[in-house]
Amino acid sequence: MVKSIVRLCAVCAALFMPATGAVLAASGSDDKPVKVIMPLWGPSIQADGTGMFVDIFRFVLEGHEDQYEIEYVSYDKALRLLLYSDADCAFPIGRSSILVSMKHEDPEQLIQSVPVLVSRTYLFSRPGMPLLSDMPSLEGKLLIQIRGENYNHNFKTSQARFWNVDSELDKVRVLLEGRGDAMLGSMPEIMISFRKLGVEVPPYDPAFSVLDYDNAITCRNTARGRDFVTLFSERVSETLEDGSLRKMIVEGGVPEAIVDAFLPTVAD
Repeated sequence: MVKSIVRLCAVCAALFMPATGAVLAASGSDDKPVKVIMPLWGPSIQADGTGMFVDIFRFVLEGHEDQYEIEYVSYDKALRLLLYSDADCAFPIGRSSILVSMKHEDPEQLIQSVPVLVSRTYLFSRPGMPLLSDMPSLEGKLLIQIRGENYNHNFKTSQARFWNVDSELDKVRVLLEGRGDAMLGSMPEIMISFRKLGVEVPPYDPAFSVLDYDNAITCRNTARGRDFVTLFSERVSETLEDGSLRKMIVEGGVPEAIVDAFLPTVAD
């Protein structure tokens, strides 16, 4: 019953937002849907259109399904497509992540919505190994990351080494097979990978976060992109304020304490 009411509220909100939707359709050079690129990270975004972030995106834009189309590609390809193809937007990637990963020097080319989640990246040690709690402890360590993430710039002084893999699940498997010293994983989404593989959360130091970033939609800074960012931001704020976004993520299997730790406030 509650779920039905939440959905009804989302639809009603969409019905009473004709101005934003109308501007979006008219602002582009044609009436084609906005092309949104999503990176194949693992269980949170899968090629069959399932996963936590896909569900969040569709939930936020419920009632606006005709305004967008989604293409699923690898993480590094997602960044290239947004910058150098006809793609309009990428989700859930913050602008700063794109600029740093691609060493792109024109921040004005991209605009970002408010985030749906604010993630923190931690170092998960191989079970049985000591916690990595500061940069000096990383010297000579082999760290596992997804191809295209390019965390290397965060560890310039650590003299750490990096091993690139293709997905979140690959990171966990490589770590647990003992082929790396630690893996870079972002909370809360990495919890889905641990749960899918049926493994315990590897040891990590919650006080040592190497990167905080927004899970938002980032679009080209065009009239078409700006209108879509405005629409998305308005809907995120509405679903945060009425509690429906939190409820949806919790029902998707993420523990309430984890959701509350990484869900932005309405003011954000």
